[in-house]
Amino acid sequence: MAPAALKRLLREYWRVHQRAFLGFFYSKRFDGEMLEELVTLKGRDVLDRAVSRGRGVLLLVPHFGDERMLHILLAIMGYRIHVISSRYDNAPEVVREARLSVSRQWYHVAFPDQPLGWLYEALGRGEVVQISPTAYGGPKGHWVWSFGVPVLASSTPVRLAASTGCSMVVACNRALPGMRYEIMFTDFIPSSLDVRGTSELFEKYGDLAREYPEQYNWMNLVIRHRETNTIARLGQIPADETVLERAAQHSDWDPVVIQDPQSLSSISTRAGSALV
Repeated sequence: MAPAALKRLLREYWRVHQRAFLGFFYSKRFDGEMLEELVTLKGRDVLDRAVSRGRGVLLLVPHFGDERMLHILLAIMGYRIHVISSRYDNAPEVVREARLSVSRQWYHVAFPDQPLGWLYEALGRGEVVQISPTAYGGPKGHWVWSFGVPVLASSTPVRLAASTGCSMVVACNRALPGMRYEIMFTDFIPSSLDVRGTSELFEKYGDLAREYPEQYNWMNLVIRHRETNTIARLGQIPADETVLERAAQHSDWDPVVIQDPQSLSSISTRAGSALV
């Protein structure tokens, strides 16, 4: 990419990133009437068909655009939404309040340290659960390629689909000028509910990022790549992502260092990961 084009991309990416932060505070003003002017839904029939099946819906939302606003917007529209959220314990009170108070007003907010019984119950009732497959994969993750580097992706989508029969829908929320949004829905029906399915999901995310490069959260890719290098150096996959953050060295951030997938799979096997 030419330097001028790269500079434009980074500038637009930063605008989207900052807009998403401001959106937390702006969302306190939202109501159903406002959304008619602010939100466009592309492929809404995909989501509605999935809901109508009655088996529950996993919204597979990547780090793209304003992903945290997506569930707020859908909940205001009347969808029964559930989201797993950070507690933001280390954030300032004003930030924590902005991120959690509006969410709790409109939908069910769960936290990673809580038992997951609620999730299976929500899917059993035919409701919608938003998760982020581009988050840290953990010991049960799947190694997949993302923009030419191996990353540890979450295996949760395919494992939940296999155990519950729920529908899977990729949802992305483009941040548009004027605090407007375009939410896009596409079916995700993988060829198999294993590592191949996870790989196919990340191929879809790659296509999305190439079409809307200014909306994709490239910092997420940087972090996943750094985590891969730290895992390779440590020879283990910790359950707690913060272990990798604390153990990271400057060399782990080097974009030129790309690990051998076979050696990474060996680490997963020793760690007891559910790779297939």
